[in-house]
Amino acid sequence: MNYDVAVIGAGSGWLTVAIWLAGAGKKVALIERGLIGGDCTNYGCVPSKALIDIAKDNSSPCKGEVSGGRWGLKEALVEVRERRQEIQDEETVEKIEKYGMDIIQGFASFKNKNTLAIIPTNTSPQPSPLKGEGVAIISAKKIVISTGSHPKVYPIEGIDSKDFLTNETIFEQTDDIKDLVVIGGGYIGCEMAESLASLGVKVTIIQRNICLIPREEEEASEVIEKIFREKGIDICTNTVAEKVVGKKLIVLDRSSGTTHEIVFDKILVSLGRVANVEKLNLEKVGVKYDTAGIYVNKHNRTNVKNIFAIGDCVNGNPQFTHWANNEGRGLVRNILLPQIKATSRNAILPATLYTSIEVARVGKTRMELLEVYTDDDIVSKTIYFDSNDRSKVTKDTVGFVKVHFRRISGKILGATIVGSRAGDMLPILISAMEHKTSAYKLSRIVFSYPTKSEAIKKVCDAFVLHTLSGFKSEAKYWIKDNALQVVTATIWIILAYTFFMYKSMHNLSVEDIAISVYNFISGNPTIGPLIYICLYAIRPVVLFPATFMTFMSGALFGFWWGLAFTLVGENMSAAFAYLLGKIFGKKLLRGNASGGILTELKDKANEAPFMTILSARLLFFPFDLVNYISGFLRINFKGFFLATLIGIIPGASVFILAGAAFQNEKITSFSDAIRGIDITMLYYAAGLFIITIILAKVLKKFLKK
Repeated sequence: MNYDVAVIGAGSGWLTVAIWLAGAGKKVALIERGLIGGDCTNYGCVPSKALIDIAKDNSSPCKGEVSGGRWGLKEALVEVRERRQEIQDEETVEKIEKYGMDIIQGFASFKNKNTLAIIPTNTSPQPSPLKGEGVAIISAKKIVISTGSHPKVYPIEGIDSKDFLTNETIFEQTDDIKDLVVIGGGYIGCEMAESLASLGVKVTIIQRNICLIPREEEEASEVIEKIFREKGIDICTNTVAEKVVGKKLIVLDRSSGTTHEIVFDKILVSLGRVANVEKLNLEKVGVKYDTAGIYVNKHNRTNVKNIFAIGDCVNGNPQFTHWANNEGRGLVRNILLPQIKATSRNAILPATLYTSIEVARVGKTRMELLEVYTDDDIVSKTIYFDSNDRSKVTKDTVGFVKVHFRRISGKILGATIVGSRAGDMLPILISAMEHKTSAYKLSRIVFSYPTKSEAIKKVCDAFVLHTLSGFKSEAKYWIKDNALQVVTATIWIILAYTFFMYKSMHNLSVEDIAISVYNFISGNPTIGPLIYICLYAIRPVVLFPATFMTFMSGALFGFWWGLAFTLVGENMSAAFAYLLGKIFGKKLLRGNASGGILTELKDKANEAPFMTILSARLLFFPFDLVNYISGFLRINFKGFFLATLIGIIPGASVFILAGAAFQNEKITSFSDAIRGIDITMLYYAAGLFIITIILAKVLKKFLKK
């Protein structure tokens, strides 16, 4: 191979992967079709935060001697580009190659799983080692796709392309804008709307949802909307753009069903982003993907063993720079230490809206939590900054800290901070969630006085006080919430205790008990099959081996009747164990609502429940263990039951045939059963066992594909 690792895309993910691997002695190629630094440096975080800073400091004199000494949009964008250039100057080919990697500027596509064809592009002013000499071919042991995303296109009838802006073109404007319409109230839309409004632009936001920032807490959206309106920004929620006529945008208010016109110079579309997966030729190598991005496992590996993907181009990924960097770190660890793999995809993810009053969140909102929990399961507490001493003395009282706790345990499920520099306060709560620090422990921490972050301690204090002062109601809730598990566990313990006490008091072995059960059923031919089925069904409680019961049915009833009774008893037994697993797994899965290995296993198993369980049965996985885990993970019961009904037939038939070879009316020991053995039945059993093993191996090979 030419390289140990080739990284496609020089955006936020490359910084970690390429530089760290090169620093670890790997031979690395970094391939970029456009500007190095990707979206973050050139169109995203860097220029947007520069613009936000300029807009906040709009009382500073500007270079263009704008009246009143305030920044105008034209001058502000010049300053943004100059500040961005400082970062771009640190990300040139020459400087990055000093880290010990090769940079190839061009468009990469797969020829096979280890080989890339790279076509030179002219989209970057930076020099390319290809020098326009044609297609380059490189190979690498491992290939990392980090191609990022691009703005989602919103087709508007009648719009002139020169009036259409995205985050990739807004910072390149050289003319003033008087009237701007922003379509979309997400992070980019809100940040740009407020900044441009502060620079003298008349801004109107068109939001199709009923809240300006629908992914955040409703109270957070209300605060930002109020601030925006005070700054002269028009906000049209539950509204959609229909068409453009000249320099007027026709919009539909879905609440009233009426349309109206909005005058504009430019329209900025901010409706999300689309993964860059086009023209990579992923079909050629069989990498699974769709329009939402590339599918990866918990280690960021695609379905092709040596190909990985990180960042915005991954299906379902949150499209944040810090998330791509997080995945990059995890991938570096797994490439350098493949023997000790770890996942970074279940990390706690923070997000911050960088408006003048920031909205910082970690975990889920209350509405999202109610998809998993009941209203009684969650305790939400809010502390407003107008009650915080530091906020009072600095006249910075807008906003709040809101935290959602798991009732009684005090586990933090989600938190939102709205206020100035809210993003800087959030790491306390991120760390608490990452390390499962409860409200009780946070409440005991001593915070400096006076600080704004003391509001976090106060909100934890409020939860602790709520729990302690309502001890009786909390105790009732706990009993109600755990009643099913407590009753089930009690019955289970009583039955298991009775069984093992009886076994111990009478000095019985498992063989003695099996013989007693055998003779009891054999001695009651009328109700014997029913007794057998019932005993088989409740057997999981004491973990009595299913193999014994299956073998016994052949000796008691012969092959055909034994198969019939065993299939009934074994499926009832599987359903019973599934129910027990479901009862005890309910709370643990709910506790993993924000993500984790249990939720990941549950989702994975439920992608194809029938095949998951069928393969486990045919591959001779422990019968009871599969049943308990299936219930625990809440695998679809219909798929579980049908797969069990079909999947147990080959294995059960083997043991029933073997049991039928030892058919006796009554036995005093297993050695008695050997008398009168039917060798033919054993041959049939052995033959069927071999066929079953072959079938299992074929299935295993098929599943690997």
